[in-house]
Amino acid sequence: MTAEIDPERRLGALVRDNPEFASVFESVGIDYCCGGDDSLERACADADLEVGVVVDRLRDARSDGGDGTDDWDSLSALVDDIVENHHDYLRAELPPLERTVRKVVRVHGDDHPELHDVESMFLDLEDEVTHHIEDEEENVFPELERLEDETALTGDEEAQVRKAIDHLEDEHDAAAAHLERLRSLTDDYAVPEGACTSYRNMLDRLQLLEEDMHLHIHKENNVLFPDAQDRLAAAVAE
Repeated sequence: MTAEIDPERRLGALVRDNPEFASVFESVGIDYCCGGDDSLERACADADLEVGVVVDRLRDARSDGGDGTDDWDSLSALVDDIVENHHDYLRAELPPLERTVRKVVRVHGDDHPELHDVESMFLDLEDEVTHHIEDEEENVFPELERLEDETALTGDEEAQVRKAIDHLEDEHDAAAAHLERLRSLTDDYAVPEGACTSYRNMLDRLQLLEEDMHLHIHKENNVLFPDAQDRLAAAVAE
């Protein structure tokens, strides 16, 4: 029997156990990644949404094909998923998207001056995200994967891992703020009158970038990092 959807459950836990809920939260503007510690009830109240209506949509999403959590049987499996499905996507997508953004600003910037802010915000996001994923892969993810090994971390190493997680979560908050600003500047990615193919393409890809990064951040903030913190706490208790 399918479990009832509890409005008091945290958003991050709901999406962790029901990945299909992510698209519903995206469609109604609920932040399930950086806001993953908020309850569904609280998030609906903050967004001026009827919790019952949102719960009904979540039930529909579940019946349409989602039936439980993704099968990550280890920290390493989740790290591999994040790298292969999100980091590699960002490495492949950001440079050509930058070229498209610059082209659209060059052609349409006089008629749509807000595009200059879009360009500036995107370039800031691109720079921050590029450094962020490099730091994760080179310095943080290897340490998280060590938590699955029999080799125990020293006290200093454990402290460094906790500090690194806090720092990465702060960077996630900054990235989410950039994405929210891009959505605002583009009027929720609305296509203006007279927009050319490149303009439409830019808006579509910015929206896809936002959706992918929300899921990416969710996997780290609400699944990977809590699992790592639990393992650290258990190691200390031993």
